[in-house]
Amino acid sequence: MAMTQTQLADAVAEKAGLSRADAKKAITALEDVVVEQIGQAEKVKIGGIVQIEARMRPATQERQGRNPATGEEITISAKPASVAVKARPLAKAKNAAPSVSALQNR
Repeated sequence: MAMTQTQLADAVAEKAGLSRADAKKAITALEDVVVEQIGQAEKVKIGGIVQIEARMRPATQERQGRNPATGEEITISAKPASVAVKARPLAKAKNAAPSVSALQNR
């Protein structure tokens, strides 16, 4: 089950010795800073847990292709440029992940 924002605030408050309200303010401030930095196309690294960045996907031209089922030639339409936000887990997150067998036995 996913951890809710309230559960996260409670856990942060307990670990850091803060009140729940202070922990919620800190989480909200972190969220605001991350969103602001992503909006400026900056990478954001949160501790050793995750790195978040915005990546631009370039536009593609219209091109010829083949339908794999029929072999018929088709025209693949052009696509506009787009932006995707990618999150990459870092060492702490990878090391904390459970084993495959533990996840299968849930």
